[in-house]
Formats: sequence, structure tokens, C-alpha cells
Amino acid sequence: MGKKKAASRSQQQQSKEPLINQVPSCPVDDIPDDEKARMMQQSGLLQQVKKREAELKQEEMTTSVYVWQALFMSIPFGFLLGAFDVTVRVQYSEPWSYTDLALRSIKAAPALFPLIYLTNRHKSKKWVQFLMAIGSAVVGSFLLFTLQNTPSLGQMARAPGLATIWIYFVVQLDLVPALVTLILVGLYWYFGLKTE
Repeated sequence: MGKKKAASRSQQQQSKEPLINQVPSCPVDDIPDDEKARMMQQSGLLQQVKKREAELKQEEMTTSVYVWQALFMSIPFGFLLGAFDVTVRVQYSEPWSYTDLALRSIKAAPALFPLIYLTNRHKSKKWVQFLMAIGSAVVGSFLLFTLQNTPSLGQMARAPGLATIWIYFVVQLDLVPALVTLILVGLYWYFGLKTE
């Protein structure tokens, strides 16, 4: 034990320069970069990292997350539908009350929930974006047709629901498909429905 202490003291006395000067200034690396890349490809390390990142990303979004998102999105869209219903009633001097607004909103939220859940869960997929874009163009055009050509009872029955679904589709779409569908509906209104 005494010999080890004496040896360590002698080593400390021999190296009187600071420890920072004993650290090498640049790491010694004899392997060229192309050889490193080849070794990483052969080992499959990058593929394992990408696979693990994909697994972690899937774990983040579980079914319960989508259910909660759908629940919390169906409530404001239900109230939006109720507000549109009240707007149509006021436009045609029909009586309405806050109770009617609340009941209409409460009844609409469960009906909107499945649509919101399914489209929100798969909205990043191209085929869902395509279907929502077609739905947005059709629903928006049908809403304009309904407002232009149907009597007040038809508008009261159709317009609030169509407007809510159209707004939901536009909100969920990516920017370019949303703009394209809005332009298509605008062209339908300008060239198909507009009367001079």
C-alpha cells in the first residue's frame, strides 16, 4: 500500500504541467469518412435508428389521444352548427332561444364525433386528404346551391349542417387542397349560380 502511494506521488511530481495541457488537441482518427459510412451501412445502424424513431412516433399518438382530440373538436363544431341554426332562424324571423341553441349543439356533437375521429386520425394520409378535398368541394357547392335555390324551410334544414361540415373539411385539409377546393366552389358560384 505504501509503495503505491509513493509511486503516485512520484508521477505527480514528474508531470508538473497543468492537466489541460495533457489533453490531446485533436482526436486521433485513422479511419477515413467513406470507410465510416460503409461500416455504418453494413452494420444497419441507421436503419435501426430510423425504425426506432418511427416506433416512438407511433407510440406518441395512441387511440385515446385521437378520441380526446375528436371529443374536444366536436364540441366547438357542435356549437358552430347551433350558431348557424340560430342565424338561419333569425334571418327568417323564426323564434329561437338559448335553450334551442344549447340542445341543437348538444345533439350535433355526438353526430360529428365519428367523422371528426376518423378524418383527424388519418388526415396525414394522401387518400384521406383527397376524399376530404372532394367532400369539401361537393359540400361547399351544394351549400351554395341550397342557399340560392331552396325555400326557407330547406335552408333551415340543410344549411347549418352543410356549412359546419364544409368548414371542418377546409380546416382539416392541407393548405394547397383547401385553397383548390375554395377556388372550385368560388368558380361554381361565379359561373354556375351567379345571376346578373
